[in-house]
Amino acid sequence: MTSSGTTDLAASAATLLDLAEALAARFAETARSHTSVACQRAILRAIGVTGLAPNGRPLALEVVRRFSTANRRLLRGGIALPFALAAHEYDLEPQQLALEVAQGHVDLAAEAELLRERSRSGPARALLDTWLESADDRFEANRVARAELAELFGAPPSPCVAVELRAFDAREAAADAAALVGAGADLVRVRVPRDGELRDDLGGVAAEDEWPVGPDAPPPAGSQRGLALLRAALDEAGARHGGYARLAARRVGLAAPELAVVAGFERVDAVFVDPLEAIAEFAVDPARAFVDHALAEALLLRSGARLVIGPGPLVAPEAPHTPDEVTAASGGALALQALSRAFALRNGWSVDRLDLGAFPTFIPPREQATRGLLEVGLRSMLFPGHRLVIDVHVAEATGAALPALLGAWLAQGDQIGAVFVPHAAAEVGRARDGLRGAGLVADAFANARAVGAYRGTALERASAALEHAVGVLRTVERAGLAALFGPREWLGAEGMETWGSGDPAGAWAWRVEPGTSPSSGDW
Repeated sequence: MTSSGTTDLAASAATLLDLAEALAARFAETARSHTSVACQRAILRAIGVTGLAPNGRPLALEVVRRFSTANRRLLRGGIALPFALAAHEYDLEPQQLALEVAQGHVDLAAEAELLRERSRSGPARALLDTWLESADDRFEANRVARAELAELFGAPPSPCVAVELRAFDAREAAADAAALVGAGADLVRVRVPRDGELRDDLGGVAAEDEWPVGPDAPPPAGSQRGLALLRAALDEAGARHGGYARLAARRVGLAAPELAVVAGFERVDAVFVDPLEAIAEFAVDPARAFVDHALAEALLLRSGARLVIGPGPLVAPEAPHTPDEVTAASGGALALQALSRAFALRNGWSVDRLDLGAFPTFIPPREQATRGLLEVGLRSMLFPGHRLVIDVHVAEATGAALPALLGAWLAQGDQIGAVFVPHAAAEVGRARDGLRGAGLVADAFANARAVGAYRGTALERASAALEHAVGVLRTVERAGLAALFGPREWLGAEGMETWGSGDPAGAWAWRVEPGTSPSSGDW
């Protein structure tokens, strides 16, 4: 790479990061001043509301909907105090009260009116404080358990071997997870089913997510009950095989805050959520996406889990100077990943706890070897100190070539923290051996010589991708995120309101205790 080429890349990288930080500051300020149906659902989950309503809908969602349907502005004051007042008056536990509300027997809107009487608010606040202290205790117990078990068994070699579960039924998934750990997996990830609010807004369920729902359906692997079963199975398998088995969850939709609470309750070790993916994949209103994810990220900080932001969704506005569509898509993904990263940092995350996807899904299999060097290399340059994640689609596309590709990617630096391998217990051991071998080769290479800079076509593509990424964020700066996606019917905006002051549950949700985000978070 020529000196001028190096200078151009560095200048584009600095401009991209500056733009991302400025935009993230703007979005974070707005997000923290608003609440949403999902934020209020998370509060209910934290104080003990779980499971399904009699009509088969998520119980927390049904309670929030009944509270806010007649007057959406009730969301401003939050649902927690009216809920606590009703629980005090009727002498009911949170789960019992939620079922009464869901069946129309208790009107929380009326309880909100009664709170104007000071004599009534005192007992409600005291009860709510008790519930929230209990939630904090549960978060703390799981943080301590994670740290103690990880210290007892030790961290896996880097990069760790990860597998995504495919079973819907939690019992099948738990048995599958234990077998995968026995075969050599260090981490298993489960996909959380789409939440009820998103299902309603989409008018049903897309074909790839046709999972049974309702009171007679088996517990989904990604539900709170399912995650509890998985956690127990992984702890047992880890103890049997001599290693702390890590649990991860992935969700795209309208309920990131609720997943964050569940992660704290069920000791989920890593959560894959990204506001830009929700915007791109499901047309979630951009403002709503940032509101939900701001609270989710605050709650995840307290849970001690790692946050994993994807490699950036597919968005490619017209770019006449970009040489090809894949490079344009690469630049767009990089821009949106930089924005999601800056948003998380603005919300209190540190570099050593925030992991980043390293490889977009749209790279054609025939180009994964050369494009992989570009994608991983750009993220190593732009985001030093972050652990990178090679997701499952890469392993499935590259197959036996993955260890060789990984060796080349690892030679650029030691940032890769986790690599997903194809889902098959019989193949996990071979994949693990291959990844370990790739790491040894990369170490030997790195100790013998330095990896060269970009040159030729790679330099052209890297420069074009970064230039396009800057252009994407310039578009966002000028016209907003919606301008990247063209005309769309945005979902979820009607479930958002300005967050009122004086809400103790809101203050609890945003409070990050000292020491709750440990700095030694290896995979």
